[in-house]
Amino acid sequence: MAELSLEAAHSIETTGRMPAIDTCERLARVVRVSPNWLAYGAEPVRRIFNYRKAPGFTGLRRAADLDATLRGEGGRIDHSFLYSDPLGAARYIDLVRSARVMPVREAADAILQHGSIPMAVIALGAGNAQQESALASALANAKIPADVDGEASIELFLVDSSMSLLSEGYELATEQLASFSIPVCAIEGDFNRLPTFSDMFSARGPRRKVFTLLGYTVGNLDNELTFLRDCLICANRGDLLLIDAVLRDDVERDVQASLKHDPMAKILAAGGTVKTNKLISFLAGPVARHYGEDSLEVGIRAVSDSGVIPNSYSVEFWVSIDTPEGSKQFVTAGWRRYQLKPLCAAFERLGWKAVEKWSFNPERPSALVLFQRQ
Repeated sequence: MAELSLEAAHSIETTGRMPAIDTCERLARVVRVSPNWLAYGAEPVRRIFNYRKAPGFTGLRRAADLDATLRGEGGRIDHSFLYSDPLGAARYIDLVRSARVMPVREAADAILQHGSIPMAVIALGAGNAQQESALASALANAKIPADVDGEASIELFLVDSSMSLLSEGYELATEQLASFSIPVCAIEGDFNRLPTFSDMFSARGPRRKVFTLLGYTVGNLDNELTFLRDCLICANRGDLLLIDAVLRDDVERDVQASLKHDPMAKILAAGGTVKTNKLISFLAGPVARHYGEDSLEVGIRAVSDSGVIPNSYSVEFWVSIDTPEGSKQFVTAGWRRYQLKPLCAAFERLGWKAVEKWSFNPERPSALVLFQRQ
């Protein structure tokens, strides 16, 4: 199969002399191993890079920014600060462990329908990588042939600004994907600055990129369309984007009236507090850890003009505290609700066409949507 002469094969087996480079490469292709491993017993050099840091990113500076905001008069705290420290990350993981599983296997089947070719799965805001690892595993089951360099057909890149979550996600992903020999690379960075470090996953030759934005992260973006236009500039025609989103209840046309359907409203109505409810404790985390849990007041409100997607609205979680400097209020989290048709239409105007969608989680009506770059 390697088209070696009997004399060449006999020489390799009996003389102990090193075969020529091209012979090693031909043999490696036939037995489907790395040429480096066959010749030298070495793993591919690129697998050394299993942890990277985005240029200019520093967790220490982010901590200082959060401290300055909390010492100020109030305002919005970026949702990523909820799990930037170990305690917040631990509470987040505790919450998502019991979360309803998304139809990621169905998504993997849909992805493969667009071509069984080598892929790089780029998990943006990967968190503990539970869903992303399941997706990579489902793709690996298709046994896509290795790329032209003999490297694994599926690669997984985990991008997150929380080092605590990133380490947990990396450990889970490497354990779940070990049997497939899928290389996993953790990138500590802010995916809103993706173009500054996209070379870490886009310089790997002819691979289809599959971006994921799971955990309802799309609903936390300041501007979904700016994200598509500016942050995914590295996407090529044919690349894919998988997101999940919370859907609004179309029965309620009044945004304020729709609040009664929100799970958080039910928790607050039942008397949930920072000290008695895990979710409230997590959402109030940055403020509670700075000022203490006593005397905190929490609540939610609906904002109808907060997004660029038609017919969408946001539910914001706020925390207020009386301090010697006066009363302060912080918005620590928000989740945007969408009508699916306007969301897909807005994405398509920027070149991302919805090619498949699935409904899940009837307790919190949601959709998993696969887009393709046109």
